[in-house]
Amino acid sequence: MVMRKALAASVVAAVVGTSIVSAASAAPVAKTVAAVQVTQSTFAVNGNAVAFRVVTKNGETLVSVRDLAQSIGANIAVHNGALTVTLNGHTVVVKLNEKQLTADGASVSLKQPIQLVNGSTYIALRPFIAGLGGTVALSDGQISVSTVKLVEGAENPRFVSASKLLVSTVQESGRTDYLVDTKNGKSEVLLTSTDKSDLVVAPNGKKAIFSDNEGLLYLIDLSTKVVSKLSSDNNIKPELVWSPDSGTVYFLQGDKGSVIAKINVATGEIAKILDDKVDYKSSLNVSADGSKFVYAVTTLGKVTADSTNVDEDKVDIDYSANQIQLFSFDSSVKDAKPVQLTKETDDKVFISSVDGASAAYVSIADENANAVLVGVAADGASKNLYNAHDVIDTVLSGGKLYVLAANSDTENGIYEVSTTGAATQLYTVSADVSAIVVSESGIAVVRDGQILVRNGNGWTAVTK
Repeated sequence: MVMRKALAASVVAAVVGTSIVSAASAAPVAKTVAAVQVTQSTFAVNGNAVAFRVVTKNGETLVSVRDLAQSIGANIAVHNGALTVTLNGHTVVVKLNEKQLTADGASVSLKQPIQLVNGSTYIALRPFIAGLGGTVALSDGQISVSTVKLVEGAENPRFVSASKLLVSTVQESGRTDYLVDTKNGKSEVLLTSTDKSDLVVAPNGKKAIFSDNEGLLYLIDLSTKVVSKLSSDNNIKPELVWSPDSGTVYFLQGDKGSVIAKINVATGEIAKILDDKVDYKSSLNVSADGSKFVYAVTTLGKVTADSTNVDEDKVDIDYSANQIQLFSFDSSVKDAKPVQLTKETDDKVFISSVDGASAAYVSIADENANAVLVGVAADGASKNLYNAHDVIDTVLSGGKLYVLAANSDTENGIYEVSTTGAATQLYTVSADVSAIVVSESGIAVVRDGQILVRNGNGWTAVTK
């Protein structure tokens, strides 16, 4: 069906030059411009390099309508000397020698009149593409054209592969997950749901796992979109972490995250790893061999019984007991017990661990001070890894730490930070970048609600 449609568009486009000449030949205003030389120019169109015929008139480059329409898959029709191009619900009407076009019924002025050169129609690129709902930008020194209908309001980007990104949109009716092409933003719906947890992509990029509000686990094949139940165990599973070989998933179990457990993806067999009756575990990190774990434990404020007035429904709470502390656990050691790594009362966010024994986290000790990336050794010794600027986000990928920091009021920086604290700035981005996503497949950022992927020497917007 796609090939048939493409062939039809090609046939229609092929007759545009001759048809519009025939329709216009009776009118004296439709004259071919013979003095203008036709050349070739290559643009990036929806992520692909495409060669266009172009002409230059009074310093402005005009592009062949036929070539452009074919490259973006637009439909073309000729009627009464007018050329009508439609794409993604948008309609542009052009007429030879006029210094305007009509986009969805509205007139748009042009610097140069629409030209007829050697039997083909030429028009200014930017207003024509804008009329079809697309954009034109300069990327890596090359003109980039995008006419893909981008997902709007997407969040939580996750790399599936170098060419695919998983993103989600949330509405009152539920959540929709999309697979998005990292080159051009073309998307397809993967899953719609109302009571499912976020999809966690396996390292091999072939599947993702999620749970429902009853604690049941499911797998979704990212190629076929087929969903299968992995386990009927109905304990709540607030966090899911894949093993590097995509064969095991580790998780916290229970509505208070009290237990660390794992499930064999092939058999659905569940095994408990740690059940120490300590509630409110979170931020589960697992070593590559699945034997060591780093996690956080949150202790809540304590009710001060002596000052509690039950009759007046007033309860005094000592919030100084509110703390987040990090622990490690080595399941390979017989009768091992969790080891507390931290004692400081600072807020701890973006907790990660390379080996399941040491850890890194962003420390927020004071709302008026910079957030700092802190490293904690297996023996509890800590040191600042990055404190040059206020840390906004940090990600662990491939055994390396990546930091998004506020360089200034107008500029953020993305850094690679070693375990010794050596920082190398990789990219400079605008101050409205609020999060980074890094994997072996690539790097993406969230900028003012829009997701951009690094391609070559520039950033490609894949959502809007």
